[in-house]
Amino acid sequence: MRLVTEQIKRLAYRSQFYLDVPGLVQLMKFKQLRQDFYRELWQQAATAVEAEYADWGFGFARISKGGWSTFVKHGSVMLDDHLSLDIAGNKLMVYHLMAELGYRVPKHRHFQMADFGSCETFFDGCSSPVVVKPASGTGGGRGVTTGITTRSDLRKAARLAASFDTDLIVEEQLQGGSFRLLYFNGQFVDAVRRDPPVIIGDGKRTIRQLVSQENKRRLKGDSFVALSPLKIDRDCQNKLREDGVTVRSCLELDRIFELKQAVNENCSLRNHNVTNEVHPDTISSGAQLVNKLGIKFAGLDVMCRDISNPLGQENGLITEINTTPGIHHHYLVSDKTKKCPVAELVLDYMFSAHQGVMHLGDVAPPELNKAQLPKAQFTKSAGIAA
Repeated sequence: MRLVTEQIKRLAYRSQFYLDVPGLVQLMKFKQLRQDFYRELWQQAATAVEAEYADWGFGFARISKGGWSTFVKHGSVMLDDHLSLDIAGNKLMVYHLMAELGYRVPKHRHFQMADFGSCETFFDGCSSPVVVKPASGTGGGRGVTTGITTRSDLRKAARLAASFDTDLIVEEQLQGGSFRLLYFNGQFVDAVRRDPPVIIGDGKRTIRQLVSQENKRRLKGDSFVALSPLKIDRDCQNKLREDGVTVRSCLELDRIFELKQAVNENCSLRNHNVTNEVHPDTISSGAQLVNKLGIKFAGLDVMCRDISNPLGQENGLITEINTTPGIHHHYLVSDKTKKCPVAELVLDYMFSAHQGVMHLGDVAPPELNKAQLPKAQFTKSAGIAA
């Protein structure tokens, strides 16, 4: 009965998302933007490694060379097995595995809405703000709220996270910058510092209007600068209150205002390549972690004060392992001369090592007649059809 009750509550929380029609329309526009970005990225990468690119629909693309083929879907490639992806996608399991291997993890507690008192007890014992997040089932910061300093905000954040997963995590909020370290086949490839998103005041528009203006810029720009919209969510509301403003406040001319602490919705100007700044001990520690877990393609999220110093109690730690790391993070950077050709490196390895590829020969993609597909199947897939 308890499980049924939790599922009903989860659906109730989730229904708030689907009732936001303007928000859904905007998400669909950015979904198309993301598809366009990755289509262009993989086409260029295929050309660079002298392979052929073919759009197979349903969000998939086939890249072929010398009788071998691999399939890609946005940033996903055919390397790590499905179970490894599921394990890495569960933050609680990752924390347990990291701790078993001797890695320090954030102080945290697992809870469900039915035992919310456990979350409150943890919160009361923390001297700094906390973060609430779903234990699994999300990416890109969805369902995550930072900067929680009151019990009221704690409950609101838990309800948001519960719309994605019944298992939740509350943890200490670490201080410092957010870094993404990319590892491929056990080797360190690239590192990007990801700063929180900002808006710039013009002395006329409100914060809400400036956010809307920024989202229009992202969708209609001549080049790709971001693949996600800026959202005025719970994380944003916490940051606004901390700074003593609301969404109706006007920002003075040229004021650079940090909108939220979570970095997932930033743009290319807020991403900086720091590959040459990462301390060797941090590089080595990350490599050992992904190798021991048997993960071939991983993006390690690091929160620390100074990436040029070793991680530790005073500096920071590895906070997450992403097994379908967003390749776009390494292309959408402020200095285009420092973007890392990740897609080309991945394709070159797979075709040369015959890993993550199929030996199918030169076969043309089948002609799919969508009208003949079972209605339920096509309806389910319609959201990712090209």
